[in-house]
Amino acid sequence: MPGLIIGWEYLTGCCVATDPASRQRAEWPPHPGRVFMALAAAWFETGEDKDQGEALRWLETLDDPEIVLPPSDDVGRREVQTVFVPVNGDRAKDTFPDEATNSLQCAPSIARIKQPRTFPSVWVGDGSCFLCWPNATELKVQRHRASLDRLCNEVTRIGHSSSLVRMWVADAIQTSQPKETWKPDDSLGDLRARRVSEGTLDLLDRQFNRRGRDEYCRLSAEVEALIAKKKSIRGKGASQQKLTIDQEIETRKERLLTVDARDPMRPKLGLWTGYRRTDSQPSLPTPHNDFDSDLLILTQTAGPRLPLASTLAVTQALRGTVLSHCVSNIPDWISGHQSNGEPLRDGNQHLACIALPDASYEYSDGHLLGMALVFPRSVKRSERGHVLGRMLLDRHGEPKPIELKLGSIGVITLHKRDWTETRKALISETWTAHPDGATTWATVTPVVLDRFPKCDPVQEREAWHGEITGIIATACQRLGLPAPVTVDFGTTSWHRGCSRATAKRRQLRGHLDLNGAIATIGDGFRPYPAKGGNAPRPQFHVFLRFAERVVGPILLCAGRFLGYGLFKPLWGEANR
Repeated sequence: MPGLIIGWEYLTGCCVATDPASRQRAEWPPHPGRVFMALAAAWFETGEDKDQGEALRWLETLDDPEIVLPPSDDVGRREVQTVFVPVNGDRAKDTFPDEATNSLQCAPSIARIKQPRTFPSVWVGDGSCFLCWPNATELKVQRHRASLDRLCNEVTRIGHSSSLVRMWVADAIQTSQPKETWKPDDSLGDLRARRVSEGTLDLLDRQFNRRGRDEYCRLSAEVEALIAKKKSIRGKGASQQKLTIDQEIETRKERLLTVDARDPMRPKLGLWTGYRRTDSQPSLPTPHNDFDSDLLILTQTAGPRLPLASTLAVTQALRGTVLSHCVSNIPDWISGHQSNGEPLRDGNQHLACIALPDASYEYSDGHLLGMALVFPRSVKRSERGHVLGRMLLDRHGEPKPIELKLGSIGVITLHKRDWTETRKALISETWTAHPDGATTWATVTPVVLDRFPKCDPVQEREAWHGEITGIIATACQRLGLPAPVTVDFGTTSWHRGCSRATAKRRQLRGHLDLNGAIATIGDGFRPYPAKGGNAPRPQFHVFLRFAERVVGPILLCAGRFLGYGLFKPLWGEANR
């Protein structure tokens, strides 16, 4: 790989580093800023070699690096335990003056105040980690490589003092072991990481303040030496000599008042950048539709447990929340309307909101685990981040709560998905089959037909069935997919745990559903609202099989922008 590559491995197989956002969580992947601080610490501790300093300042000017790590499946977060650690004697007396202290019998002067501490860690094993700057110019790399290599040899830890490492400048990334890659993403990446900018080394120097403290100690020692010299002067001319020494002492004391002698500060980097984990691309081109396979997933963290049949209520609430954060100049890819108020001609070009249920597994019951925003592929990630960033992230780049008010049902709270989430319904690939695709798909929410069939379902059953099949096949092609070779439909989903396509008609008096309408018996979906006084269109669960693998997400027909017509791969012999 061209450019610069710095690699390291954890000698104990364990990375001990606290996430700056939470002391109860380990930092993983390691932030590029933390790796740079490890290099800077080695430079400060080994004499501040001039060439190595120039190499570090050159690193500050490079773009954000790619992070290459062992696969997530090989990395395990250890449970965080609180331990009580004795505080050093002088610090204990200064920081906790009112607390009783225990002392060692062999050293009564040493205070033994114990304070709770945590040491979050991640098990990495013997896999190597890398930071890669592919755009670093070869000339500069060759100029600074020897200095960086010597500096890397001096690095002993990344993070806590027990997080021991061996570091080196690599020629290439080892391919003998599987890797996953995180690339910088200036929009809504899965990970927010501290970054380095020009001046970082000088900032760390000021925060550590070694020069100020050394200067203060030097001047203090000179003052003490002059005082001792003054006391030793005897004989003729002593008065004049003492007067001269007093002047020197006063000069040094005045300089002491101007010296910054503060204690070292914990290093802090204020700049953050987004990172997104990238997957390997399929060896052969796989058909995609007009929706991007990179879903922005929101996890439900609080609120009532909702059934899948409440999809329309929660997606409408989410869409309203998105619009409320676009106080002016709402982009047409969010509103679905042109600047003159007319609907977009190509209906696949705007944002869709979907609900993500626990479905298709042995004990699935269809309750919602979260939601997702589905973007048109034509909208750049930077544009998505610019429009939605304030809704999803606080000023520190951390996910902030999104509250959806659902009337009498209550309020549910969503957060942007953490990349360590393991529940399958909250992983994009579950719904998109990216990158390899799938041939067999089935709905978890019903497809609402784009139009009414003209044939009678009783007297022209076969023609009616063929007409609906044609409507669905046309919808696939309109989305950019190939025509399916097999289409089937019915009221029951092919996925376990999903609600029926339509609710039973018998009503429950005195009970209201999420939309304030009279509730019906069963867990089926209510008819999708029709415009004006028109009757609701037919809605069915649908099964599709394609002649070739396709990549989702697949959202078909009317209601697709509010979560209806959502397909999920139907894994079986045909899709293996």
